[in-house]
Amino acid sequence: MFKKITLLTFTLTLLFSLNLMADNYDTKDKMKDKMQAKMNSLKAEHVSVEGTLVCLGCDLKQTEGANAACKVYGHRYALKTRDGQYINFLENQYSEDLVKGEKYHNKEIKVHGIYYANADLLEVESFDVDGKEMTWCGHCSAMDACAAKK
Repeated sequence: MFKKITLLTFTLTLLFSLNLMADNYDTKDKMKDKMQAKMNSLKAEHVSVEGTLVCLGCDLKQTEGANAACKVYGHRYALKTRDGQYINFLENQYSEDLVKGEKYHNKEIKVHGIYYANADLLEVESFDVDGKEMTWCGHCSAMDACAAKK
């Protein structure tokens, strides 16, 4: 009788362990699939994003009570979308006017470019502000809406 109970206990323990291992492998596969899906969603993509150009520190200080010291360390401009998210710009000659911010501070803009989700950065290709499309002008060496490029 004791041998039968021991054998039954061993068999049930073995089956339970095998079931747990199978679940664990299934979980690992599911996790791997989720990670792959996440990585695929992080690939760079062309986007057009609308929002307001704001100083990130000043805006967070006003809306969230952040301890920003922009007057000491300088303003850092970002695009604040309508849903309250902030998108930073990849710094280069195309984003210079947006990164510096003074020119378009608190203006509604629509930025076209490549969004790198894994870095939460937008590489600016062009942007629309005050009804004008601002693109790179080789003649002026700046982002503008001048007639030289037309």
